[in-house]
Amino acid sequence: MPLFNNKDKKTSPNRHGDRELRIISDSSSFGFKEAYRALRTNLSYVIESSQCGHVIMITSSIPAESKSNVAVNLCISYAQDNKRVLLVDCDLRKGTLHRYLGVSRRQHGIVEYLDGTETNWRNCIVHLDEYGIDFMPSGVIVDNTTELLGSSSTGKLFNDLSAAYDMIICDTPPVNAVADTSVLSKYTDGAILVVSHNNVTRDNVYAAKAQLEATNTNILGVVLSMFDATKTGTDNTRQFSYYNYNYNYGYGYTSDSDQKERRNSGEQSSN
Repeated sequence: MPLFNNKDKKTSPNRHGDRELRIISDSSSFGFKEAYRALRTNLSYVIESSQCGHVIMITSSIPAESKSNVAVNLCISYAQDNKRVLLVDCDLRKGTLHRYLGVSRRQHGIVEYLDGTETNWRNCIVHLDEYGIDFMPSGVIVDNTTELLGSSSTGKLFNDLSAAYDMIICDTPPVNAVADTSVLSKYTDGAILVVSHNNVTRDNVYAAKAQLEATNTNILGVVLSMFDATKTGTDNTRQFSYYNYNYNYGYGYTSDSDQKERRNSGEQSSN
């Protein structure tokens, strides 16, 4: 499986608070940019071949597996391919993408639309010129997240968004942590699991896979994040690292015989 090294030194960190996203930029290394092109290409192929829709969840089994990095950079990669792209922060409990992306906390988001504060979903979206994507923040923090996401307004919202965009990427909470991702899955067309290398247990991943399957979620593939070739135990690490520039991302089909490992590392408390 191709592997992704999330420790690229040439990426452009976007600092807000004590965490950071590593976002594709002109100064990013070839391998880092090529990794996301490969992920975009493979995901597009899976979507076309399976004839599923274009509303995709990015999730993980536990917090801090770098899924927000994957969500943001995948959106940017699609925008670079001239697609109309929307990034939605669906972590209604701890949404922080607005901070990383430089969007005001006062900006209305998905919560304000779902609770009726804002009746026009377009007013809940910000265009990020720097990245060429649209962004819908989570909005004000609320306690009744599961009820909001399970409401009929959520279905209407995603129907409208699907008609307006070529690709919608939803950054969701870890599937093992809260029920929100499972509730949201009925409005999306598939999920990508982000698995952090050497930081997550098999049991975590098996539990996440079982939870997604229990809600009939279409698992489109797996991204292996935070890969470190020096920790693979291979005697040929030097040669592997040399070739790793072109194989930085883990993207593959999942099946009963194709089960991955993952756990905690990286970004923010909710990733």
